[in-house]
Amino acid sequence: MTIEATPPKPHRLDSLDGLRGIAALLVLLFHYTARFPDFYPEALPPAFSLTFGYFGVHLFFLISGFVILMSLERNKGRGFLRSRFLRLYPLFWIAVAVTYIVRVAGPLIENTISPTEFVLNLTMLDSYIRIEAVDGVYWSLAYELGFYAFLYANFRLGFERFVPWLPVYMAAGAVLFVWLRPVIPHPLHYLLVFNAYGHLFAGGLALYLLRNKGRDWRWIGVLLAAPAIQVLYDGWAGGIAVGVSVALAYAATNLKTGLHVLTTRPLIWLGTISYALYLTHQMIGYELMARLQLMGAPWLLSVLLTTAMALGLAAVLTFWIERPLVSYLKAKVWPAPRPIAV
Repeated sequence: MTIEATPPKPHRLDSLDGLRGIAALLVLLFHYTARFPDFYPEALPPAFSLTFGYFGVHLFFLISGFVILMSLERNKGRGFLRSRFLRLYPLFWIAVAVTYIVRVAGPLIENTISPTEFVLNLTMLDSYIRIEAVDGVYWSLAYELGFYAFLYANFRLGFERFVPWLPVYMAAGAVLFVWLRPVIPHPLHYLLVFNAYGHLFAGGLALYLLRNKGRDWRWIGVLLAAPAIQVLYDGWAGGIAVGVSVALAYAATNLKTGLHVLTTRPLIWLGTISYALYLTHQMIGYELMARLQLMGAPWLLSVLLTTAMALGLAAVLTFWIERPLVSYLKAKVWPAPRPIAV
């Protein structure tokens, strides 16, 4: 069996946008309810802490596994690099700059980022070169970049016949990493997808292969094993969270009827702005929430107002800045390669 066995199904899945929206909102609420006091000791006691919102990142990794394999099947060459670069970097540069300005100008949340570190952050390689990130959420991008590079290399080097086995390799790597992490050289654990999140990217690959190539014990086994692997890292709470994430992702990508709730307009909109929301909500939000509480706002009101600000900022960045900028770059700076006439 090879990955070219059957033609892929239509590539656009609105349900994945809905899942992205849920993942982004979970991470935001985790930061605003559970993590904010760690950055602002004078914070009001939270009425509740949505600690399981941390697993929204795990849902993002599942979705990435599906989407990146889908993208590579459509374009294995420089077109893939172009699409990923334009998807990731222009908005990232803007987010880093805006966040850094807020951190320097805002007096309530301590800024420890030097100008040199700010510039180096623009590479998106802060975790690789081990410098402090302008915003803590950037940690997940190191795993994303490593996964992109690993999968792209497999396609470019002609190893596509091994792709059906990659979910097994990455899931097994996540298990072994529990014991082998002290001896895996940095940053190979990113670039070889031999890390604590490999089983999540593996799950995304398995979901795509199941959808487009049919049932196979390898891929079904990886999906069933993913929650158990998460238990090794985060206990039963993590296992349950990943189990729910896998079930939602399976329903969104492999059930004929899908999940209609994931394609509602609010979730599609939230999914559309999810990247900008993820990149900008934390440190900027902390500064605003600290300011609101210092002014006497009750805890819940400070969370609601900060969430509204984060959503508004993400929408402005997505629709008014990123989209026009990327359209210009695609047309004037890095146009798509023309097909070769034969």
